[in-house]
Amino acid sequence: MNMDEIKSKAKKVAREFGLVKVGIIIIGILLIIFPTESQELICRTLAAALMVWGIFRIAEYIRFHRGEIFGSFSLVQGGALLIFGTCIMIHPEMLTAFLTAALSIILFIGGILKLQYALEFSRMNSKGWRIQAVGAILMISAGVIAFVNPFSAANILMVFLGICLIADGVWDLATMAYMSKYLKGFKKSFNEVRKTDNKKINSPQYVDTDAVDEN
Repeated sequence: MNMDEIKSKAKKVAREFGLVKVGIIIIGILLIIFPTESQELICRTLAAALMVWGIFRIAEYIRFHRGEIFGSFSLVQGGALLIFGTCIMIHPEMLTAFLTAALSIILFIGGILKLQYALEFSRMNSKGWRIQAVGAILMISAGVIAFVNPFSAANILMVFLGICLIADGVWDLATMAYMSKYLKGFKKSFNEVRKTDNKKINSPQYVDTDAVDEN
């Protein structure tokens, strides 16, 4: 796999991750606007999204990977997403029974993901790692609270989940933008250093100290 293919796959993963986060934000908005009847609505919305995603996956396989041997599992992924989405659309009660638990787990996983961001930012000596650590603690706590459900009414829990999901989605999108900006700046600095080193090497005054030591 060459560098262009790696960049293409990285952009594809980032795009899909961004779409997932936008979907989480939309679910959060629905929970806030329709706290009482949101469960079935969210299930059908999720079913439609899975069906569309499955169709795109199948179309991607037909367009790009059909001639490859074990080159892509887009066909299997697309078929599974399409079937699963269709089942939920026909029988939304399949998902409503454990929707609250599923959303709580999403928040918890989002917190773990932010903890990973904090560790990576710390390794890069970025000041943003403390903010990510705080976000991780908040989202993990929110996931636990939603799962335990200490609220007196179901609609209060739905609104709480909606606010937390919106915060989680916006936070991760902002983190993606920050990481993209940071990596572009790092790449620019690296290229400038490499150009400077090449100029020094090509300069008539450059002396290879290793060669001198060997002589």
